[in-house]
Amino acid sequence: MNDHPKISIIIPSYNNAKYLREAVGSALKQTYKNIEVIIIDDGSTDNSREVAESFRDPRIIYLWQENEGPAGARNKGIEKTKGEYVAFLDSDDLWEKDKLKKQLDFMEKNPETGMLGTASREMTDDGKIRGREVFPEENKILQKILIRYNPFIQSSVMARREVFKRVGLYDRRFRESEDYELWLRIAADYKIGNLKEPLTIKRYKREGLSPEKDKEQLYFALKARMAAISRGQYKKWSYFYLLGSWIFMEMPFFLRRLVRRYLLGKKFYKI
Repeated sequence: MNDHPKISIIIPSYNNAKYLREAVGSALKQTYKNIEVIIIDDGSTDNSREVAESFRDPRIIYLWQENEGPAGARNKGIEKTKGEYVAFLDSDDLWEKDKLKKQLDFMEKNPETGMLGTASREMTDDGKIRGREVFPEENKILQKILIRYNPFIQSSVMARREVFKRVGLYDRRFRESEDYELWLRIAADYKIGNLKEPLTIKRYKREGLSPEKDKEQLYFALKARMAAISRGQYKKWSYFYLLGSWIFMEMPFFLRRLVRRYLLGKKFYKI
């Protein structure tokens, strides 16, 4: 066990043993070595424990809990961290080997930045790279667009541990878009940023989102935006964006998919 890690890595997992070994491996292979890896098994019934305990690395901490969902699992991880920085990695995603080193370098040089993401590459369920997502990098731009969409990949984010003491943890009432809701709260008190390099690999599974789950994500994202405007983080006229989000949410699923493809093609939805 590492008693003085610089970076704490949180990997929540629920019945994801199929991918867990690869995710943990990408964390352990980082060029920056002063880390701890906290695996939060959120009540898995598969062989996740066996996979986690197969690693013989003292930097790994394995914790099992009754199922509480993503927000509860990540909160448990944050509460157990010892590092000055906290990095999140979903159990089906991966990192490039120098991801933490490059983020740490940036954060150390920019102490006013509370949270930092990266661009990402997309990987299909069978391991093929099919594209990339690149987001704005500068705080000024990110602050403006954050009310419109989420310009951060969950598995790309590194934050200072002090951030969570100030703004709080993930809101467990958010069954979806819990990350977006937290990013909005962090952005209210800190500068935020992204690295332009695709240092995160996001896995997209064949089945994709169901219409019901997609609509639930949109609902909670809308709720997060409303909260940000209500607390004065954005001007009242920003409710205009909420109207567009509500209309989009109420569209039939096939129309939402068509609109997303169009906006992606125009580099409007994700820059």
